[in-house]
Amino acid sequence: MVATTRGANSPRKLKFSDKIITKGLTTDALVKRMKTLHSELASIDQDNVDTNTLQGVRKELISTTILLHKDKGVRALAACCIADLLRLYAPDAPYTAPELKDIFQFFFRQLSTGLRGPDAPYYNEYFYLLESLASIKSIVLVCDIPAADELLCTIFRNVFDLVPMGLPKNVEMFMAEILVALIDECASLPSEVLEILLAQFLPARTRTDSPAYRLSIGVCTRTADKLQRHVAQYFGDLLLQHTPDDQTSMPAEDVEELRTAHELVQRLAQAVAPLLLNVVPQLEEELRVTDQTIRSIATQTLGAIFGDSNGAKLARTYPSTWTQWLLRRNDRVAAVRVIFVECAKDIVSRHAELKGDMEEALKGKFMDPDDKVRAAVCKLFSQIDYEAALHHVTKSQLEELAGRCLDRKPVVRHEAFNSIGRLYSLAYPEIENNDLAAVPQFSWISGKLIEAAAMPETRDEAEKCISEFVLPMPTKSEDVVSWTERLLLVMKYLNPGHVTSLLALANLKSPRPSVFERFIQCCVDFNVCVTNKRYIIQVNIHCQGGTIDKNEEEITKNLNHAIKVVTSQSADASKLADDLRTFAKLNESRLYKLLKICVDPQTDLKALIKCTSEFHRRVEQASSGILETMSCQEAQALRPTKHRVAITALQQTHAEIIADRAQSVLECMSKFNPTVYSPHVAELIKALADEKHPRLVQCCTQALAAVVRTDNSLAPTEKRTTDRLVKIAQCDSPKQAKFALRALSYCKDGADLCAKVVKNIASTLPKAKGDTLVAHIAALAEAAKACPEAFEDKSNVITTYLDEMLTDDADEEWVEDNQLNAIGKAKLLALKVMHNRCLAHVNSDAALDVSQPVFKLLFAILEHGGAVNPSIDYDSRIKARLRLQAAVSLLKMSSAETYGNVVLKNLIMLAVTLQDTSFRSGKSEKELATGSLHRCAGSQSAKLRVQHFDMLFIRLLHLLAHHPDFTVTTEGLQDMAKYIEFYLDIVATAENISLQFHLALKAKTVRDADSHVFSEISKKEYLPEENLQWLSSAGKPIRSPTSKSRKTGDDKDKAPRKRKATASGRTNGTTKKARRPKKTNTWREQSADEESDEDLTSESDEDQDNVKTQHHANTTSTREERRLRRSRGGEELEPKQDSEQSGEEEGSGEEESGRESGRESDGETEEEVDQGGDKDKSVGVARKKRRMRGPRLTHRKRRASRPSKP
Repeated sequence: MVATTRGANSPRKLKFSDKIITKGLTTDALVKRMKTLHSELASIDQDNVDTNTLQGVRKELISTTILLHKDKGVRALAACCIADLLRLYAPDAPYTAPELKDIFQFFFRQLSTGLRGPDAPYYNEYFYLLESLASIKSIVLVCDIPAADELLCTIFRNVFDLVPMGLPKNVEMFMAEILVALIDECASLPSEVLEILLAQFLPARTRTDSPAYRLSIGVCTRTADKLQRHVAQYFGDLLLQHTPDDQTSMPAEDVEELRTAHELVQRLAQAVAPLLLNVVPQLEEELRVTDQTIRSIATQTLGAIFGDSNGAKLARTYPSTWTQWLLRRNDRVAAVRVIFVECAKDIVSRHAELKGDMEEALKGKFMDPDDKVRAAVCKLFSQIDYEAALHHVTKSQLEELAGRCLDRKPVVRHEAFNSIGRLYSLAYPEIENNDLAAVPQFSWISGKLIEAAAMPETRDEAEKCISEFVLPMPTKSEDVVSWTERLLLVMKYLNPGHVTSLLALANLKSPRPSVFERFIQCCVDFNVCVTNKRYIIQVNIHCQGGTIDKNEEEITKNLNHAIKVVTSQSADASKLADDLRTFAKLNESRLYKLLKICVDPQTDLKALIKCTSEFHRRVEQASSGILETMSCQEAQALRPTKHRVAITALQQTHAEIIADRAQSVLECMSKFNPTVYSPHVAELIKALADEKHPRLVQCCTQALAAVVRTDNSLAPTEKRTTDRLVKIAQCDSPKQAKFALRALSYCKDGADLCAKVVKNIASTLPKAKGDTLVAHIAALAEAAKACPEAFEDKSNVITTYLDEMLTDDADEEWVEDNQLNAIGKAKLLALKVMHNRCLAHVNSDAALDVSQPVFKLLFAILEHGGAVNPSIDYDSRIKARLRLQAAVSLLKMSSAETYGNVVLKNLIMLAVTLQDTSFRSGKSEKELATGSLHRCAGSQSAKLRVQHFDMLFIRLLHLLAHHPDFTVTTEGLQDMAKYIEFYLDIVATAENISLQFHLALKAKTVRDADSHVFSEISKKEYLPEENLQWLSSAGKPIRSPTSKSRKTGDDKDKAPRKRKATASGRTNGTTKKARRPKKTNTWREQSADEESDEDLTSESDEDQDNVKTQHHANTTSTREERRLRRSRGGEELEPKQDSEQSGEEEGSGEEESGRESGRESDGETEEEVDQGGDKDKSVGVARKKRRMRGPRLTHRKRRASRPSKP
């Protein structure tokens, strides 16, 4: 037993005694012997072996006969046996250094050729060899070999060549163990080995499923501490090698290598960030260099590093680098700032902890001077997802993004619209779910887009954004309910102004046929004309001057005009016109037919979707370049149709806020485009019985009244429906009563039904109170207009009661419209009853008899400041409302020629109502100031412009002369000058300014119709004409009718008078001097002093007769009459020389005329001065009788001082 124990502890000896190298030994026999040897060596334990017994095979195995044997099996088994010997001799090496070098080269040659996969011959032997090298770590002997760098490079190269073969995972693990052991044990890592490792991180190889990429990540991660210094040195040398001198630019190849190196750093940061411990500071230094290329590359690299998943950790690890990178947002080169913004996308999306720094960094980029930077920061938000926009972006950033929708550069606007619209589209499902975070963050976006659509420059892009992201067209007919719900939800978060603008965008207010429909018809006509012309040419018929040529010219003219109208509001009118003209010339009748069907309000949604799809497909096939333009135009034209298909869903909406918006849509369609209700009359009638929802009844009653007025054949005929309308017309809702009676008036027995309603209301009117009274009067007002014969049966009873009610001031105080009490509403409706009745009788012989008491009442209200009876003390606020309604009633009545002459006699009283002391009247001034008047004046034809704008000037001068606030003082004249300046700003152009001068001069040759003599009014009429001449000649710029800018750059640099001369076309010759002196009281010095002493209302009959006689005696002397008017009733003066007669003389003549005017003023008689001395108080009382507010307008400062006294 002892012997047995002693034998077990003794080293094991090799039993294999055969010779491996023997003459005549066949390959099979050799393989057999090698297998026997390998089996025995593999079974021997490393700690229990007698190495002396291994000496024989040790030498034979490394002989060239074995290592270079032609048989692959012999070489594989030999490699395994040598690996076993290295294991058994460890930690000592059984071979010399040269022998070890040959052995390891032999090993990796065998692995490279034999380790090709499990199906390869002798795969198990090769796997055994690899496992032995990895597990025993015998591979580290390579590091003990002198000058082993080449061998190390060979090993790394062979390993990375083997990895892509798709070997099993355990093979990759053994390879990683080998490479890690070599890196850890080598004294110095060869640069080529490092390059082999880093090359696996290049973009072309960095696929996550790449075995070589996985192997390199594993090796670098495990040896990061050892590789950090080598990596830093490698990149430091590379950057230093490619850094140019200050005076030289970097060659293109160096730039490319530098970019490759930085891309490698970027990949390393993503995969093995610890490797870059000393590289990131080098990148920080690159941010400070003067070379733009290096700064750009470094900015992009660090941006990608910080934007990676572990970027927030790196930002905390390298705070100085993070801070320096943030400063690149203010780099002096715009290209670097653009790169910074582009790199910010990943940081904003992934790192909420860096939200504050990024918000501050991007804050100023929305207003960057370079449009590329602004466009880049806008585009950034189109690349982030919803969660990032909700949690990592603040509302203020989104508001700044929305503000860029109004940027002056189209590229910036495009990116801003695309980003903000896309974010709204992503957020809509959460807004629909009423998410508490999403609603305040995104719901306001639709309102901003609607605001942008109101601007001419951004209208097209805003409408496209709304159509694409906010209210996309339904793609299926069953989506109409969801589309309607989306419309109402969008409107829920809009303020009233936005709702109005959205309805305006819907084109519901556009008249039918619309502008675009006219364009389609012009295309059809043009297509027919071209077809006929081709036919004529084919049959060789030559029509010289025939109808075809005339028709062609007329049709082409109409087409061009239609295109001009369609493009008038477009920011890019020239491109739009070209695309529309191209569309017209396609000569595709099917396209025109499809477009007609699409814009037809009667088209249902199913047909609309089908036609739209086919239209887009055909346009793309015919001319793809115009597809985008035609799609936008089609989307604009389709809006009324899309709203029509939503009527049923709108009627079924009862939620409070949503119902308000639905009501707005329905009311707008009823008012401006009632034809869309034609297919839904049955539903409207059915809804009248829904007494539980009075708002629905009101909308449907209004819609029914509107649609039957458009088409009488749609009026209800069933007794049950008409009885329902009769009942509604007598209810306590003013609007329901009004619209019900209107609908009744278009029914078959409308007169009898309306008479029945009027009779019932007249009998209950004295007893009616509150809302019932208001509703009854509203119905009567509608009856007086829609069915006057029914009203006349009870007109005496009704008007008597209304007169009594108007004179009674027992009502409460006036408040806002929606809170106005019943008696106040009743009084206003009473005035409507009266003017509606007058308009109903406008064509009858009794028109003036019917209107006389009404005119008397309305003018009395204006004259007494809103009180019918001046002896009764009315509340000032209800008086203001009555003044407003009286003025509106007079305006409506003046639209009829029969009543217009009556209103004209008291035009001054009506006109000054525009400046009523109540703030209510100033409500529309903001709208007028937006520039709509410029478009109105400029868009008219020449004939209409002259008739309605240019010739209006003489009446403006007359109105100013009779203005209650007009005084001949410096302040008074400056106030009046603002009106003239406002008029010139809107109307005056270089073409019509001469006409304005002519009208001003002609005004001096006529007398005031209200004062047939040279009274104070006549004197004051002279002053506005002088004011005009001074304004026009002292630097008031005259705009060109086609120019968008008021002053050109060249004009700004010229002196004020020279700029005026250029604008008006007088560029040659001497410019006239203005006759107005510096101070107004020296301009008409004597006349102004006497004005306060003269009577405003009378002169002696003798003076009047003398003046009239003198006037008739000198009818042929125009100049004498003008001198007489200038003297305001003074002594006759001798005629001057003829050179002063014309109002269009040169400057010297104008100065002479001014001097004579002064002398003539000085020649006024003392008698007239004395007469006026006792009437100073009368003048003051007349001026203070009714003080009106001055013009609340915004004007440019005058750019020229008033001319000195000649």
